[in-house]
Amino acid sequence: MNWSSRVRDALRNPRVRQGIAQVAVSWMEEHIQQNVGRGKGGSRVEHAPLKRVTATSWHTTKPRSGYNVTKTKPVVGKNGRVRMKTIYGVTHTGYRYGGQPLRDTGALARSLSANCSGYGGLRLKIKLRGLKYGLYQDRGFSTKGPNYIPLTRKGVRGHGTGQNPNAEGLTRGKDFTMAWRGVTVPSRPFLLPMREDLRTLGRSIYLGLRAVLRG
Repeated sequence: MNWSSRVRDALRNPRVRQGIAQVAVSWMEEHIQQNVGRGKGGSRVEHAPLKRVTATSWHTTKPRSGYNVTKTKPVVGKNGRVRMKTIYGVTHTGYRYGGQPLRDTGALARSLSANCSGYGGLRLKIKLRGLKYGLYQDRGFSTKGPNYIPLTRKGVRGHGTGQNPNAEGLTRGKDFTMAWRGVTVPSRPFLLPMREDLRTLGRSIYLGLRAVLRG
């Protein structure tokens, strides 16, 4: 049996293929953990952290502390007269400010898996699996809106898709805000291998084949 035939047979070995697939999972997990990825032209890029999202909740009674802005609004009294009433605004910052959406919860990394199969001759195909939102994060995306944006953990837990958040006991400007014109999410690449990942992949294939060919 010639060398090419021996290598082809070795690449059919399930353990060799699974080892190759696991290397692909490893580089994706590493990219997520280190907040880096392969950008355009193969360059190394760092993932952008989440930007500050702020909103203001308005109160008709003066808070003991924390308000930082006031405005007036017309109020109709019992006598039918209109008077201007001061209302107080408290600015809130979203709890995820500065976070990394690919790794904050760990859910994306835990969902990653891969398998390796033949693709004719000596070629192999690696198929990646994971949570669908990872693909959107890898490429970046924009929405047309409106988008519900939670500001607190209560705003995450208490809101059902398609429901009216005001009817769910959530306070606009404190627990959530609305992006009426949509949002733009930057690309946070992590799927594609970088140069050092390809070197690791090549060495792993070499070591796996050598072990199998030696029996």
